[in-house]
Amino acid sequence: MVSPTERVVKTRTTRRVVRNIHPTEVINVNREIIRNENYYPVTNTEVNETIVEDYDCGSDVNSPNCRRVSPANTNNSGNSNSGRNRKRRNGWSWF
Repeated sequence: MVSPTERVVKTRTTRRVVRNIHPTEVINVNREIIRNENYYPVTNTEVNETIVEDYDCGSDVNSPNCRRVSPANTNNSGNSNSGRNRKRRNGWSWF
């Protein structure tokens, strides 16, 4: 009579060290903060304007057909007071 073969497994283990190098760079930052403070003083001015426009509507008071005979004041004539009533008030404000 023959018995089945007995299997014996022998394991031989060896150890090996693997060195993993992870370089690290340290950066030292010297920070200087400059605070710029900006101020904007404001001048307040008031201007009152009167603009006169002339229309020719003919002789019929009930006719809606009017045409302009003078353009609106555009202030391009170089005279800043032509056709206008100006009043100015100047003052400083800190806001």
